Amino acid sequence: MISNFLTGLQLAISIPNLLGISFGYCIGVIVGAIPGLTATMAISLLVPITYPLDPILSVSMLMGCYAGGVYGGSISAILLNTPGAPGSAATSLDGYPLYLQGKGKKALGMALTASVFGGLFSSFVLLFLAEPVAMIALKFGPPEFATLIFLSLTIIASTVGDTVISILKGLNLAMFGILVSMVGLDPITAGRRYVFGFTILDRGLPLIPVLIGMLALSEIFIQTEQRLHHLDTSTITTNGIHDDNPENVWVTWKEVWFYRVTLLRSSLIGTLMGALPGIGATTAAFLSYDQAKKYSKRGKNFGNGELEGVAAPEAGNNAVCAAALIPLITLGIPGSVAAAVLGGAFLIHGMMPGPMLMVEHPDKLYALFILVILSNFIGYFLARPFIRVARNAVKIRPGILFPLIVVFCALGAYGINLYIFDMKLMFLFGIFGYLMKKYEFSVVPFILAFILGPFAEESFRQSMILSDGSFLIFFTRPIAILFIILSIFSLLWSFRNIKVGAAQRADKSDD
Repeated sequence: MISNFLTGLQLAISIPNLLGISFGYCIGVIVGAIPGLTATMAISLLVPITYPLDPILSVSMLMGCYAGGVYGGSISAILLNTPGAPGSAATSLDGYPLYLQGKGKKALGMALTASVFGGLFSSFVLLFLAEPVAMIALKFGPPEFATLIFLSLTIIASTVGDTVISILKGLNLAMFGILVSMVGLDPITAGRRYVFGFTILDRGLPLIPVLIGMLALSEIFIQTEQRLHHLDTSTITTNGIHDDNPENVWVTWKEVWFYRVTLLRSSLIGTLMGALPGIGATTAAFLSYDQAKKYSKRGKNFGNGELEGVAAPEAGNNAVCAAALIPLITLGIPGSVAAAVLGGAFLIHGMMPGPMLMVEHPDKLYALFILVILSNFIGYFLARPFIRVARNAVKIRPGILFPLIVVFCALGAYGINLYIFDMKLMFLFGIFGYLMKKYEFSVVPFILAFILGPFAEESFRQSMILSDGSFLIFFTRPIAILFIILSIFSLLWSFRNIKVGAAQRADKSDD
């Protein structure tokens, strides 16, 4: 191992490779920050460019692009409440309120630091523990995936509030989110469901247009309405970053150290989620956010502008990047769509993903591991100029900025599948999100259920097929039982929050 590591280090450390990482990271951040364009798209754009290049240089460029694309989504999530990628949706829950409070620079700094931390954590796991982690992931079947998704869905009960009414609102929206996620062809029988004669809905409702409409367009509608009614705009100004705000400074190392437990926990969650094929950054981000809210002393303030609420999802979704390569390299199974594109790049350069990769190309593989680590270090310094540019861009007057945001949202929705219909869906869900916010409904339950619904349904139905309709399959597999127990604890924690919230409200009324 040591000899292969030293050979890989010699292959990795070169000026062309470092330049390749830098170029790829810059492309990734730019593409990832544009609503609707994801890290996967950025990698796909770069793959043809890498055909004639050296394999190590090609991989370094693609890995830099991957890391940059995942982080780039947080920039628009914080500044515009528009996640550049689904994995950044959780970041906007506290990132955007921080921006409106004039702490956008601090939020962006924490997002970048947490992204690098999560990326480095999973990169070192990839370097030292790839094979053992992959063997654990190999034991996951439909029952394990179904119970894991159920655990993720219990997040809803703990993120919507601490009163019975708020939880009932959230659960109703979650059920509606699951219903909406079922639009399209049945994953098992391929029968049509809820398409109402629109054949274009056979593919289901696309995620990015729905997210852009619910989060970004609805916010534009809300702020426009407030301005039209001549309300006090001091709390809704889009110029959330003020130079004279003493708290609006780059995140300090003392603050990073204060959130060290949250960063470690979220990085571990992201690494485990990344090693499981098909789970991805979105589940990791929301699960990390949920766990941070549960164990934080300021958990009640989550959703109103809490720095820890930015650190947790960013560490979680960026930890997925390197971890998604674990099943690809050791088993030949990509852990995410982006990892599948990288696997295609490996094949182009004569490296077959799978168990024999470590045997046939150990030097190149260790060079890849080292380049993944370097991409995080380099990205920390490269991303800061992009943050300064983005901060200045959103200081444009609202009369100019709002129409530009709507145009970019429409282009982002259209760019996914090149369908005008997706733009119409974006506006439809923008109106839906506007009504939810206007009448004080949280959008989080709907979004989370809509994202996880297809995974939950497919895994559950596959489990039922395997067991001939018996629910015992979930109680005869150790990992599935573990997830069920954790789900029960998660729900009990939600009930505890109701009691604590009621006690606090009673104390305030007595005062």
